[in-house]
Amino acid sequence: MSDHKIRFSVDTHLFRELGELLVGRESTALIELVKNAYDADATEVTVYGEGLDDPEHGVIRISDDGVGMTPDTFERGFLRIAGRLKGEGSRRSKRFGRRYTGAKGVGRLAAHKLARELGVVSTPWHEASDAIAAESLEFKGVSGSIKWDQVESAETLDKIADDAVVVNEILLDVPTKAGTTLTLTRLRRKWSKSQLGRFLLEVEALQAPPVITGVLPKAVLSDAGLFESPMVVDASTQDPGLKVKLEGAFETGDNYWTSVVDAAHWILEIDASIEGVRYFVSPTAQWTKKNGAFEARTWFEEHPSPEEGPFFQGRLLIREGSAKGRNDTRAWASRVSGVRVYMEGFRVLPYGDESDDWLFLSRDVTARDRKLRFLSDDIDNLPEAEDEGLLLLPSKHYLGGVFLTVDRAGSLDMLVNREGFVPGEALDRLVTVVRKGIDLATRVRASAKATPPLPLPIRETQGSLEWQNEKAQSGPRDALKGRAEATFQTLENQATNLERLAQSLPIAFRPQLLNAASEIQHAASVSRELMPSASMVLVLASVGTQLAAFTHEVSRLVSTASDFEALLGTIRAQVPSPVSQQLSKVSSAAADLRRAIERQAAYLLDIVTPDSRRRRSRQPCSEILDAAWRLVSTSAEQRGIVWQNNVSADARTPPMFRAELMAIFSNLLTNAVKAAGKNGRIQALDTLHSDGTLVLHIENTGAAVDPSEGERWFRPFESSSVEVDPVLGQGMGLGLVITRDLLSDVGGTVEFVRAHHGFATALALKFPGAHRE
Repeated sequence: MSDHKIRFSVDTHLFRELGELLVGRESTALIELVKNAYDADATEVTVYGEGLDDPEHGVIRISDDGVGMTPDTFERGFLRIAGRLKGEGSRRSKRFGRRYTGAKGVGRLAAHKLARELGVVSTPWHEASDAIAAESLEFKGVSGSIKWDQVESAETLDKIADDAVVVNEILLDVPTKAGTTLTLTRLRRKWSKSQLGRFLLEVEALQAPPVITGVLPKAVLSDAGLFESPMVVDASTQDPGLKVKLEGAFETGDNYWTSVVDAAHWILEIDASIEGVRYFVSPTAQWTKKNGAFEARTWFEEHPSPEEGPFFQGRLLIREGSAKGRNDTRAWASRVSGVRVYMEGFRVLPYGDESDDWLFLSRDVTARDRKLRFLSDDIDNLPEAEDEGLLLLPSKHYLGGVFLTVDRAGSLDMLVNREGFVPGEALDRLVTVVRKGIDLATRVRASAKATPPLPLPIRETQGSLEWQNEKAQSGPRDALKGRAEATFQTLENQATNLERLAQSLPIAFRPQLLNAASEIQHAASVSRELMPSASMVLVLASVGTQLAAFTHEVSRLVSTASDFEALLGTIRAQVPSPVSQQLSKVSSAAADLRRAIERQAAYLLDIVTPDSRRRRSRQPCSEILDAAWRLVSTSAEQRGIVWQNNVSADARTPPMFRAELMAIFSNLLTNAVKAAGKNGRIQALDTLHSDGTLVLHIENTGAAVDPSEGERWFRPFESSSVEVDPVLGQGMGLGLVITRDLLSDVGGTVEFVRAHHGFATALALKFPGAHRE
């Protein structure tokens, strides 16, 4: 046998497997780097983004004020894959005694997922490392860089070039502010609006909000619950926690935590320990104020596995009925809702996402089961209520979470990609305990409704949420339609009675009564017309939901189309001329396909992604007009239509969502293209009045609309289009209705006006409180 010693070797491809391929999403990778700052005892971490749509020049920077690294800890910890540094000793941080959130030593490879180059500058805390010898007064920090492309160009780890990984010591005369800064450059891919929006959503819920984890005010909960504050992290009492700041491209808008908490109707608390599981269900002060006193309930049962756990505490706020308030408040509340799971204070994805049904809530609500899945027929002094399962609420009606710590999680183990727990009995027990608490709360709510409260007025307050009583939305939809029709009929009968009464009175009194009868008849007629409109709105809302999910597929299609176009170009260069000429036609068609998909992708990103509805701001009219025009440009070109955007580049709307303005302009330009005719023209121009009212005119040639008859086209389902355009479709008669409603939210109006010379039809949009920049 040969004397040659056989050894394992490691291919540098491992970095890609553990970094770029193991971590599924860019947002997850960036969150892992934030968690590394927590493990380093940071009290503040800043995440800064710049030029994310330009991979070659974009920058992501993560800066913290943690304990930092010496050259020794950088080499043994940061540069050692699957290192044991965090596994040594008590697995707690030195400064605040935090339980480490990282365990496998691969979290730093999240940087590989995000960028091709990584720069590190770190200054250690003066008590943070034994590497600072007692007899030495030298204080050393570290700076370094990793060029992943050069690392992976080597076949194995022992062949990596010296300049691929560079480490330099920084000699400091005196201790300075500790901390670490990671700078990621040469980003691996362009961050789309959907990716950025998803990251912002996830980082918004990276840590549990203090309004959930803190002491609930008496104005929310008057009774004492199971605990003042749930146990969220296993750390020393001196730990100030970690504050995450987002800057640059990552900056987020306002939040409305206080409004959401103040508007809750019920509280559920769970305390699962080795002694057993305790549940607490209580109405909030708001519910009690509206419906009368109702006693809080508590229960106790044995833990399903007192030997193995998991043990945890949880707190959920429960909303009944539909959300009320401003659009941005409702949208924000929807984004942060769901029953989420936290480990050492950090959220564990994907639990609580709209698309995740880890507690089977969506499945059971959809199935309309009349019984509750995790409850027996009767429990301590709380008998089963008839059809109680129909009161089960979907995930979006819950806000809060389940709080686990490493020591109390039992055999729950995180997946290597950091998204979820390893399936098994421990996860099943967690699901059972939490869902049983939700079913208990549902039965208590059913008991509270056994004696229905009197109907109460529904109020909408500026900047806050108030929710309708559950009773107001219960009952079959057909029954609601029947009651509405009966009301319309009653109104019409009363109008007829008023007309008869008017005929029996002196002439002087008749005009007022006849006018009142006419107004009642008109109100009944309009209300009856709105009933089918409401049904169509639900259909359109469902379509919109599907489009939101389709956005990611369209973005993927853009990439696929681009790759296909590039591949055809490569093949053309390698084949004989006759074949190349044939392929040129295919290549041209592929380019047209790519451009068409890009137009649709851009439109969807502007309409349905969270980023387009995150924060109201003054929108640039001219820029968004051009963006909306790109959607219809293909159909316009086929008709020979010329587009003139004469709106000033500095014209700004009052604060509104970009998605709202995009929807307004796309509706109006679609109509204009259909009406302009062959070789027609469409133009947009603006005027800013002294009172701050911005007036936009959108005019077209072709079919004319008389302003005196213009209101007809603002009725639902009034459409003049009969042709079906492959891009523009056939009109449903809702575009102008939607446009007027969207403008009314910002105090704006839209109406038909006289067109300028050379044009047939004109619409005037008025925005109050606008200005130029």
